[in-house]
Amino acid sequence: MSAQWTWLVYMAGDNNLQGAGNDDLAEMKKVGSTADVNVIVQFDTEQNTTTRYLVEKNKLKTLQTMAGVDCGDPKVLTDFIKWATKNFPAQHYLVDVWNHGGGWENLPSDFNYDSIRAAKPGAGARLKGVKRAIFRTTVKKIANLPAEARAIAIDCGSHDYLDNQELRDALLNALPGGRKIDIFGCDACLMNMLEIAYEMKNTADLMVGSEQTEPGAGWPYTAILKPLVAKPSMTAADLAKIIVDEYGKYFQKDGEAATQSAVDLSRIENAASAVNDLADELISDLQNVAGAVTLARDKAQKYEYPEYVDLGDFAKQLQLRLPGNAKIKSAADKVLTSLSSVVIKNVTAGKGVERSTGLSIYFPHQEDYAPDYSDLDFSKQGKWRKFLEALFKL
Repeated sequence: MSAQWTWLVYMAGDNNLQGAGNDDLAEMKKVGSTADVNVIVQFDTEQNTTTRYLVEKNKLKTLQTMAGVDCGDPKVLTDFIKWATKNFPAQHYLVDVWNHGGGWENLPSDFNYDSIRAAKPGAGARLKGVKRAIFRTTVKKIANLPAEARAIAIDCGSHDYLDNQELRDALLNALPGGRKIDIFGCDACLMNMLEIAYEMKNTADLMVGSEQTEPGAGWPYTAILKPLVAKPSMTAADLAKIIVDEYGKYFQKDGEAATQSAVDLSRIENAASAVNDLADELISDLQNVAGAVTLARDKAQKYEYPEYVDLGDFAKQLQLRLPGNAKIKSAADKVLTSLSSVVIKNVTAGKGVERSTGLSIYFPHQEDYAPDYSDLDFSKQGKWRKFLEALFKL
């Protein structure tokens, strides 16, 4: 008989986060698995060893040990998901990609992977050049790129990482018959962007992650797993909201600035459509509104990298600066309305992130614009990139 939930943690620890991985395993052990909830971890470490664990109460049961894997290879993630779902079948699945991560930032072609290993986790999050993202190609192709690349699940031993298409395809290939993961979780930084949610919309029902960099402790696993084990019949939406709530409580108490939100990926096209309409209105009157638009961007809620702008707060700032423009005000209202249904739970903690609404969007200054932004599905299928490029031509 299958369990209610199998929680899979893809712990890419072959970098400066190995110690944080051990801390999170300790948190998970305080609750452990039950007949209804399986907690399965694949932990890749700097010792060139990868271990698959069943997390039990107060102990780890080793299920499989192998040589260190390349966590940046999408086939490794697909294989882990297939193996875990076959051996620990459940009604619902959560895939937790645990590692460095980010939204839309730069990893240079000559990036020094050893610099991640040398840094403490908090510093590693801010190393110039790590800027930690989910986009672009694997390290094998970096030499052919302009100076921009995107990564999650950074594996220093293999000098590799997952780009966004690889991550998307790894999840799509993992479950048979086109079934979606119930929750795609990102215990990583800067992941809850409209662009990423749009890229992942066919892989999972819900996505949980942060607009801001995550403090070193990441998700509070003990506090999250306790209610799940107590009520394993809970829905995916219930669990996603618990992750967000407990994360917020933990960092409110800790005093660090933090964000976390749960996004309904089945509704993400509504938000994308609203952004398309806003882009149309901005483009149609760009000569007259460009100054107000750039001011709205500059005043909107931002994160560790200022080209990440909170989408809802930008819409509000736009309305404040163009009160007489009925069409743009209405389009901004539609963006806010769409966010109210797409973001099913949102919390902030600490100072400096209070105006976060759950999803950010890429809105750089012209000199920081990455031309390969056009590679994203959101850019190919939507109008936001056309708006950015039109603005930068003025």
